[in-house]
Amino acid sequence: MPKVKTNIQKRLDDALPLLSSKQQELLADFADYLKSREEWEATMELLSDSKMKREIEEGMEQVRRGETHSWRHIRKNV
Repeated sequence: MPKVKTNIQKRLDDALPLLSSKQQELLADFADYLKSREEWEATMELLSDSKMKREIEEGMEQVRRGETHSWRHIRKNV
């Protein structure tokens, strides 16, 4: 099934070939920045939840103690 492009995707597709390579590079850098910022905000949102933060810290402590399972073991037993 073909993916339907949004108006924004169409606008970007139309504009991209008209930009210089330097402008395309700036656009790509800005897109990377926006993606990174969104990921950071999501991380901060999770860490602001005290229960979630405790669970993450406990998981990290379990890793430090070597209380882990291999991916093959988990996959085999799911």
